[in-house]
Amino acid sequence: MGLRAVLLTSVPMLLVAGLSVAGPVPGMPDPVHGKDLALRLCANCHLVDNQQQQANVDVPSFSEIANVEGQTAGTIMAQIVLPKHPMPTIPLTKSELADLAAYILSLRKSG
Repeated sequence: MGLRAVLLTSVPMLLVAGLSVAGPVPGMPDPVHGKDLALRLCANCHLVDNQQQQANVDVPSFSEIANVEGQTAGTIMAQIVLPKHPMPTIPLTKSELADLAAYILSLRKSG
């Protein structure tokens, strides 16, 4: 088998193998990181996942937020950046905001 044939068969397999073990795509929101942020920063007031036992009853759960009709990542990020009382201002990077919004939207019920 010539070098060209080896390269033509090996390189695509290496690329596919690399993609299967790679982490989040750079520049794309990462809902897994968003969940981690939610558990650390938001769980004192919001129910952020179905494993959580307690939260403030006057504050919507992340599932409720995700299922608001017409809800978008942009709307969620705006509500975090410009919170309404009693929500505190939480300093997050743009990437963290996108990750958190992606996690919240991942809780949207299909149908």
